[in-house]
This record gives sequence, structure tokens and C-alpha cells, in this order.
Amino acid sequence: MGAASHFLEDEGIATTGISLVRNNTERMELPRFLWVPFELGRPFGAPHEPDFQRRVLRAALGLLERCDGTVILEDFPDDAPAGDDDGPAWSCPVSFVGAAADDGGLVGAVLAELRRLAPWQEMYAAQRGRSAPPASGLSHEQIVRGLSALAIGARDPSVATNLPLPEWVRLGCDDLRTWYMEAAQGRPGRATSLELRDWFWRETALARLIGASAVRLAGSEHPALHMFGRRAMVPRVYMNDLMPGVEPYI
Repeated sequence: MGAASHFLEDEGIATTGISLVRNNTERMELPRFLWVPFELGRPFGAPHEPDFQRRVLRAALGLLERCDGTVILEDFPDDAPAGDDDGPAWSCPVSFVGAAADDGGLVGAVLAELRRLAPWQEMYAAQRGRSAPPASGLSHEQIVRGLSALAIGARDPSVATNLPLPEWVRLGCDDLRTWYMEAAQGRPGRATSLELRDWFWRETALARLIGASAVRLAGSEHPALHMFGRRAMVPRVYMNDLMPGVEPYI
């Protein structure tokens, strides 16, 4: 929508939008946008909060009435509601051991983590009547061992797939992360998406393994692999912890 707004405005059609990344919107010099201080994927703040969501929508639409400049970037003043506190508090579904001493030891830590989380993931699937199908075509152990090989320096790990390395890594990480999120949601209690994301990236051995393999790819002389390691594997907010010494891509 951001880039398209320039073309629509040139045709005389007024546009407005919502931005979750202020720097990007500033650089694009978009005609009218409302920046909101919410987590990515939540442009209206929080689910099940219709009054608050209407406030955000009205603020964005209200920019259509403004004519005080060719570029208007307004800041929404409030954070998203914290959510419903009723019911049991959510907590981590398993207790994890400390960080493994080396990248090779992470394989055992992640496989043990998968075993401990399995009952919660099965409970989630039973409650919902479904589970997300894997996209990579690889088993969890194949993905874990492939990531471990990358983390200890293999340039092209032997993995049972015809997909190029960045593709199986991307899809494999998505498969595992989705499975972990299902397991976390199988536990009683309601967690916000931010709590789930922090739990995954700050507390799991899998996140450390993804970070270790991302560091190796970020150090690659191959431009595409280098960029993939820096941009696509670990969210920027967690890079200092999981990819120390690697500068985020800007």
C-alpha cells in the first residue's frame, strides 16, 4: 500500500495508511500515514479490543481531512491494551536447562526440548482439531541436524531435499517455530503474541541454534547467503543476544 499511495495520489485519489515501522515510512515520504507503536502483525493494537481498534482506524482515516503538507506522518499516542487478565496466567510450557556449551551440544539440547514439548503440542492439536502442516518436507530432526551442521561451519550440509540452502533453512525454521508456538499454546492460560515470541527467542535451545547458524551464514562470502543470515533468520530485536557481533541489516 505504501508505494501504491504515490501513484493513487498522482491520480487525485487521497490515501492513508498505518505504519508499524516508522523509519521505513519516513524514507518513503508517503502522503498520509499513522505510525502505531504496536508489535509487528498487529496494526490495530490487540485482538478482542474493538473500541481501541476503532480509535486507531478513526485516527488513520482522520488524516484524510488534513491538508497541512505533502507528507504527513502522525504518531498514535497510546500503546496497545495489555489484554484480558482473566483466567490462569500463562507460563513457559517446560523448564529448560541452561545453554549448551557448544554448537554441537545444541543438537542434543534441541532434540530433548522437542521431546519435552511434544505432549503440549499434541494437546494443542487435539484442542484445535488440526496442526500446521510442515512446509519444508523435512523431519524435525533433519532440520535440527542441518542447522547444526551450518552452525559448526559446513558450507552445504547434506540434507534430504532438492531445495536450495536458503529455502530449506527458511522453511525448516518456520516449521519448527510454528510447532513450538503450537506447543506453547497447548498449555492452560492465555499468552500474548509478544510473550510467546519472547519465550521462543529468549528461552529455547532452538533459538540459540538458529542464531548460531545465522552467524555462520552472515559470515559467508556468498552475497546471497550473507544477506540471508543477516536479514531473514533472527528478528532484529533479538540479534544482540543470539548473533553477537553481527550488525543488523539496515
